[in-house]
Amino acid sequence: MEVDFIMSQSFYSDPFYDRYDSRAYRGRPVDRAGRFWAFTAYILYIVAFFSAFPAVIGVAAAYYHRRRHGLAMRETFDWQIRIFWLGVLAWMAIGLAHAIVSGLAAVTFGVGAIFIVIPWAMIAAWVLWTVWAIARGLGALR
Repeated sequence: MEVDFIMSQSFYSDPFYDRYDSRAYRGRPVDRAGRFWAFTAYILYIVAFFSAFPAVIGVAAAYYHRRRHGLAMRETFDWQIRIFWLGVLAWMAIGLAHAIVSGLAAVTFGVGAIFIVIPWAMIAAWVLWTVWAIARGLGALR
């Protein structure tokens, strides 16, 4: 009886809906619209290497579409959301490291500026991880 309730109700309006319950996704195959929006979000993330604003649009699209296109596409959209928030966290850590190194350089009359390679290495690690994560996600869309 409960399965019939879950399958017959729209899981958007069910207040007791378990978002990871796969029974609610049965009968919802991966559709072209879901792939299109996932691909669009990845393209926006790639463009976001030059300007951060497209990433915000991409994560908004991922949040909007993650419950509308089946379980497989939900996992893809969750991965896109994870990429965004780990990027935000990484840039906060990079900014903090840069502020600490700049302060150290000011206190030591420029000698501490040699540690500027630490934020640079953090940026390189973030870029490599993000490129890998986007490539992994695009590969999963095939």
